[in-house]
Amino acid sequence: MFLTKLELQGFKTFAKKTTLSFLPPAALPPPLTPPRAGGELRFPITSIVGPNGSGKSNLADAIRWVLGEQSLKLLRGKKSEDVIFSGSDGKGRSGFAQVSLTFNNQDKTMPLEYPEVVITRRLFRDGTSDYLLNEGSVRLADIQLLLAEANVGQRSYCVIGQGMIDHILVSSPEERKDFFDDATGVKPFQIKRHEALLKLTRTHENLTEVEMLLREIEPRLRSLKRQAVRLEQRGEIEKALHELESCYYGSQWWNLMDELETARQGFDEIEKKIKTERAELHTLEKESERAENFGTDEDTQLVGLKNQYKALGKKREALRSEQFSLEKEIELARARAQSNWAPLPLLKIVEEVEGMVEGLKGLRGLKGLEAILDGIESLLTRSQKLSKSLQRPNPEDIKPDPKMVEELKTKRTQEQNLVKEIDELEKTIDNYTSKERTARSELIGLQHSLREKQNQTHLLENERNTLQIALVRFEERQKALTREMDEFMKERAVGVRQEKIQNPKSKIQTDEAYPEIQRLRYKLELIGGIDPEIVKEYGETKDRFEFLDEQVKDLNAALASTEKIIKELDEQIEKQSKATFSKINKEFERYFKMLFGGGSCALVKLTREEVEETVEGGNSEQGTVNRERVNAEEKIVGIDIQATPPGKRLKALNLLSGGERALTSIALVSAIMAVNPAPFVVLDEVDAALDEANTIRFAAILEDLARTSQFIVITHNRATMEKADILYGVTMGTDGISSLLSVHLEEITQNGVARR
Repeated sequence: MFLTKLELQGFKTFAKKTTLSFLPPAALPPPLTPPRAGGELRFPITSIVGPNGSGKSNLADAIRWVLGEQSLKLLRGKKSEDVIFSGSDGKGRSGFAQVSLTFNNQDKTMPLEYPEVVITRRLFRDGTSDYLLNEGSVRLADIQLLLAEANVGQRSYCVIGQGMIDHILVSSPEERKDFFDDATGVKPFQIKRHEALLKLTRTHENLTEVEMLLREIEPRLRSLKRQAVRLEQRGEIEKALHELESCYYGSQWWNLMDELETARQGFDEIEKKIKTERAELHTLEKESERAENFGTDEDTQLVGLKNQYKALGKKREALRSEQFSLEKEIELARARAQSNWAPLPLLKIVEEVEGMVEGLKGLRGLKGLEAILDGIESLLTRSQKLSKSLQRPNPEDIKPDPKMVEELKTKRTQEQNLVKEIDELEKTIDNYTSKERTARSELIGLQHSLREKQNQTHLLENERNTLQIALVRFEERQKALTREMDEFMKERAVGVRQEKIQNPKSKIQTDEAYPEIQRLRYKLELIGGIDPEIVKEYGETKDRFEFLDEQVKDLNAALASTEKIIKELDEQIEKQSKATFSKINKEFERYFKMLFGGGSCALVKLTREEVEETVEGGNSEQGTVNRERVNAEEKIVGIDIQATPPGKRLKALNLLSGGERALTSIALVSAIMAVNPAPFVVLDEVDAALDEANTIRFAAILEDLARTSQFIVITHNRATMEKADILYGVTMGTDGISSLLSVHLEEITQNGVARR
């Protein structure tokens, strides 16, 4: 991979669109020098020259900027818009700055399928910034990772600007550590490690959040589960209660219906008999009247007795009617009392049961058989009383109103007295009529039949009254049972009353079923009302809890996987860094001796403790750390540079002259490029502090390194220019805009001319 083109527009002094093209690697002899043997491939060297202030270094800044540099200090600015052409007397300011780098990627150094890769950075004055990869928008992180994988970085040795060659020496050990991370080629792994750490942090945050949600949901889930279980129990209890109520009330209802139907049939039959008897009685009365009318000598006294007999009969009928009304009221009162009966309140039942439990416990402390028997008798009486309070009373056990009972008793006594009077009057009439039996035998027979028929009618009426009272009682029980069924069974009561249940369970005993119904109702009351939506909410909450629990497992697995990746990256970084660092150290010593003509140098890894000692020592000779003291297992946080030019004994860098520091820096950068060559390197006046002899040595090293890296050199030295294959001259006119003049040195060699 190599750089083929640099395009600028609106960047600093390059207001107009400017393009720098770079030659591809070829078997070209260096210009102005004898041809190489064998025509070995190397990258052409590009030199950029021009007077001070013409804008040469802006090209290096442009390359650094498009590679993603964010430090305005390194870009020689104070704010981001300083990189945009600010205008001049002859031209207005630009609205944006844009720089593009074009790479030949046929060897797939960049992990992309494109044979040519164009990286573009664009900045507008409103602060809008874009990064483009082959005209497609990407993130800065994507650009940085891509460049790192291609061994290119905006802060590495790929772009060494003015003063940076010396900065490598005067920087802190920690800053040198970052520089050497790029140099050893572990930057891609460090970026991946950083992304893995970010992912690890996000995963920890997500895990914490999910665990918090689980802690919030878990109590609610337990509560919902309890309610769902209770609701399930409630459903089972309700099902059992409904079945028992259907059997119990169905049995009660249809038994009552059978009794009511029997009573109605009996009542209808007795009504028919009474009608028949009354018709026959009416016929006898008419015949008796006709017989009486035929008697011309009817005794006035007998007529009076008959009238008296009739009056007593009517009085007796009135008494019977009053008795029937009283009996009916008494039965209705009993039926109402039974229908309005209610068992003891649940709290009272619980209180009574707890009292009996305490009484049973108290028997343990009693001494003597009599005391124990008395205690048992007391508890038995109390339990029998509680049992009677829980059972529905029979109508016969309900005491009616004493006034009504007394009044009924009085009416019955009056009827008995009246019956006696009627019997005596009948005897009187019989005695009177016996005297005239011969003469009025037919009339007497009719009257006797009439009296028998009247007695028979009275008996039937009494039986009818009894049946009517029973019928009223059944009807009142029907109303009470209907109210009770509607109250407890709701809409199910209609079905029970409409269809007779043909089930053996329906023939259950009331004494057995009703206490069980009361017990089930009490259990339902203890459970209380639960919204049926609880089951749905429980299912949703359970699903969410299980989902989050799976998420926790996945996150823990992701944590373990990420930690494993980080560990592997650390091992790879350590392995590659150690191997490459050792090679750089050897090359550093070789290039150092080449530039200085002797001497010694070394790169030393520092731990945190050793960095602090070095800082306290002020980089003096006494503060220098022995390399053998570095434990491989300790965390390396910095790099120290030791350099001893020939003829000197001092190792401290701050005691070196400016030229010595420049040569040391060049030796170090050359060593790095020899071990881990970058695709291209931009050197901005790194040879400014060198004398002519050292410049020649530097140019020779540059020519040697061009076999592996493409060099773009900004320089003022002729020795460096002589090694270049193409020269770009940068000039600035009166309008403050930089422009280019290109010279292909091979054309000068062959044709003696240069083209603009």
